[in-house]
Amino acid sequence: MTELSLYEEAMCCSTGVCGPDPDDELVEVSAALDQLEAEFEDVDISRANMQHNIDQFLETESISDLVEEHGPSILPITVVDDEIVGKSEYLSYDELAAALETATPTQEA
Repeated sequence: MTELSLYEEAMCCSTGVCGPDPDDELVEVSAALDQLEAEFEDVDISRANMQHNIDQFLETESISDLVEEHGPSILPITVVDDEIVGKSEYLSYDELAAALETATPTQEA
C-alpha cells in the first residue's frame, strides 16, 4: 500500500477547512485528497498538523529534522512512501496524482 502523508503548520482543526471563511487553498487541498482517495485503491492518505498531531512530527525523523532546521516555514511537507515530494507549498491535484502513480506499483491483469 502506498502512503501519502501531508505535514502541515498548526491549524484550528485537522484540515484547516473550518470557520466562516476557510482558506481557499486548504479547501482545494482537501478536495484533491478526497478525490485521490477515491481514485487510488491502494493509497493511505493522512494529514498531520503541528497543533493536533505533534507526535507524528516528532516520530518522523526526516520531518522533525527539516522543521528544526528551517522552522515552520518549510511546511507543508508532502511525503509519498517515505520520500519527500514537496516542501513549503501544497502540491496540486495533478502533482499529487503523478507522485502516487510513480510510487504505486502497476498491477498486472
